Parts: sequence; structure tokens; C-alpha cells
Amino acid sequence: MSVISDNNGNPKISEMTFEKKRFFAQEEYAESIFLTSCGEIEASIQSLENALEIDPGYAPAIMSLGSVEYQRNKPDHGRELFHSLLSLPPSAADGGESDLGDIIEEAGDFLIQSGHYADGLELFRAALNRFPKRDSFFRGVSCCASHENLLEEALRAAEKAYELDPENQECVNDLGWSLFEVGRLDEALQYLSRAVEMDPGDDLARENLRICKEEIKKRDF
Repeated sequence: MSVISDNNGNPKISEMTFEKKRFFAQEEYAESIFLTSCGEIEASIQSLENALEIDPGYAPAIMSLGSVEYQRNKPDHGRELFHSLLSLPPSAADGGESDLGDIIEEAGDFLIQSGHYADGLELFRAALNRFPKRDSFFRGVSCCASHENLLEEALRAAEKAYELDPENQECVNDLGWSLFEVGRLDEALQYLSRAVEMDPGDDLARENLRICKEEIKKRDF
């Protein structure tokens, strides 16, 4: 889509107000979600590209197209799109600065889930320059650094996340596991035990605690 055709009763993109561009970009983005649910992947991608032709700074479409590019084995372009989110104004997201942070977090979570830990680490590190008080970004750094065998960095990030939100069970569990990974087993046991107490239904926390207890038994045998 190079223009919104006048034949459809709409102005050209260059003549649209910001609000009108955003409206049409939102429509294209919503259409991409619907098309994906119908299994029409190529048409969905086209809708995302349409959205960004209309409104190049629309964060939800940037994040979604970045994910698609990774899935299409075009990580360089995907990385470029994800990092462009970091310099966008709050208006790039429908809900402002907080919503933009959520979108960046979603991009980072996608990188973790798809195993692109080095790229995830780079993105979360950069995101902290803009969102230095967001504990989930420290948790992202910790997770990715751990997978990249940067265990001391993972621990520092987990400690910072815990400092920001000590009542967050995931922060407690992450800190316990990071302590375990650097060999500080007794401290790890304390945090992992607390994580399980906070959420007995958390299978990951229970498994982390089990592994820690086994290592302590081996050490003390």
C-alpha cells in the first residue's frame, strides 16, 4: 500500500493527520491478527507492512513484524525493528510510555522463547537505559545472561530485580537460581525455599529447589 486511495474516500497518507494515520494503522494491525488466526500468514504479514507504511512508528506493528522476521530467518531485520522500539516516543504505543515498555518486554520475551538469547540480552540491556526501574527488564537480562553463561551478570541483574520488587515471587525464584548457578548453595536454598512458599504451585520453583537440595546433599556427603 503506497497510499490510501482517494477512490475509497480516504486521503493520501501524506495528507493524513497523525490521528488518522494511527486509526488506519490500528485497523491494519487488527486485520493482521485476524488473518493470522485464520492461517493466512502472508496476508497477515502484508497487513503489518501496510500498517507501518501508514504509521512507521506504530509500536505494536513494529514488534509483530520483528517477530515475523526472526521466524522468516531474517534476524538482522528483526533485530533492527526491535531496537527501533527503544527510541520511539510514548505516543508510538496506544497506552503511552508504560504500554511501550510492555511491547518492548514482549519483544524480549519472544527472543527468550525462541532461543535468541544473545539478541535478547542486547535488547534488555538497552531497554534498561530507558526503563531503569523496570524489574522485568532486569529479569530478562538475568535469564539471557544465564543462557549465555554470563553468570555473574545474571546474578547482578537478578539482585537488582529483587531489590526493585522483593515481594515478586518470580524475582525471588530468579535470584535463588542465579545464586545456585554461581555456587552459593546455602543462600540459594533460602531464596528458592521462599519462592516455593510464596507459590507452591510453581513447578519451576519447586524443581529449582529440588535441584539445589540435591547439590547440597552431594556437597555435604
